[in-house]
Amino acid sequence: MPSTRHDGADQTDTVWDVVIVGAGPAGAATAITLARFGQRVLLVEERVSTSFKLGESLPPTSIGLVKHFLGDLEDPEQDHPGLFRTAGNVSLWATEQADVTDFFFTLTGYGLCVERLAFDEALRSNAIATGASLLTGVRFESCARSADPSFNWQLTLSSETRTQQYRARYLVDCTGRRAAVAKSLGVPIVDSDDKLFAYAQWYSFIGEDDDRYTRIEAAPNGWWYSNRLPSTEGNESRRLVVFHSDKDLPAARMAARLEGFDQVLQDSTHIAPLLKARGYQACGTIRGAPANSQRLQDFCGDAWMAVGDAAQAYDPLSSQGIDKALRTASHAGHMIHYALTDCPQGTVGGLDKRNEFVHQYDEQQRQLWQTYLSQRDFYYGIQPRWSDQPFWQRRRQVTKTSGSGNLPVKSA
Repeated sequence: MPSTRHDGADQTDTVWDVVIVGAGPAGAATAITLARFGQRVLLVEERVSTSFKLGESLPPTSIGLVKHFLGDLEDPEQDHPGLFRTAGNVSLWATEQADVTDFFFTLTGYGLCVERLAFDEALRSNAIATGASLLTGVRFESCARSADPSFNWQLTLSSETRTQQYRARYLVDCTGRRAAVAKSLGVPIVDSDDKLFAYAQWYSFIGEDDDRYTRIEAAPNGWWYSNRLPSTEGNESRRLVVFHSDKDLPAARMAARLEGFDQVLQDSTHIAPLLKARGYQACGTIRGAPANSQRLQDFCGDAWMAVGDAAQAYDPLSSQGIDKALRTASHAGHMIHYALTDCPQGTVGGLDKRNEFVHQYDEQQRQLWQTYLSQRDFYYGIQPRWSDQPFWQRRRQVTKTSGSGNLPVKSA
């Protein structure tokens, strides 16, 4: 059947306490939390391997959260691939003058740049070490309510060779923006209707780049992000550069091709000069990913819950993707454990949204969404330049109309 990473994962006669669909940071962290409580957890991942994921920067306030799931980052005997220390942020946003935030004066003294492939694998490995089971190369097909009082869900999972049924008391959607489980349950996606898209290009050069700052820069048709990444190629330095713009704008269409990306990049104030000064050359192909704001109409329900980007996905300007995934995964894991403990026989009754613990999670998610909207609109609103450009005009319009947080429903 699928590729397995744990002996118990292929036991279709097992009644799992929790099946988590999606093994990214949110899924792995939810699995770790539940496994630490002794719950029988099956973590399901469709992809056997991934060749691309955008990196992300984490502020010093997120360090404790990473330690909670991966162990002591200061321990020289522990290997933490995919984590690279950053010294602070340099941003050109409201004005053309650089605003520098130095992490030296924080409690940890540093932030983190995350190389997602290695980071995600480390979280999955820790989930297995904690007691969760992992299936890879398995696609979620559907789920149905069970008439058997000993479990609530019967899931259909398929691989390239066959399709099998799995049983679970609780179901968690960690499939990211696709929200595959919620979609199968008929839960619609609420979308802010922005078309933000991220276009990423990697650069490299042979030599040492001592710049350890995350760089953010507003531009006429969007904004830029750049960070140095850890390299496995000896003395090669690597840097990720990402352009964020609305997918329907001409600048975005240009950035989808290498020649156009370089052309748009030349208009940047400090990222293009930084690359040129160090002799960086583009390597690999340009990759793209949706970066718009979206959320589920309902974050949880009768014996199911959505976590991470499946529940709500943020504009990368918030720099909250991984932090949100880990933080809400911890809360979700606790609430699911308490709900299952409250209903030890696994029957559907008592595990619905009226359950105190599930209700707490739902309320937290709604509060997080409102806070996020306010912060997003504030940061876009304080950028006064290029007010005649469509990218910024759209965001000023959103700022005027989204104060209530009521967004149109988009078909999932």
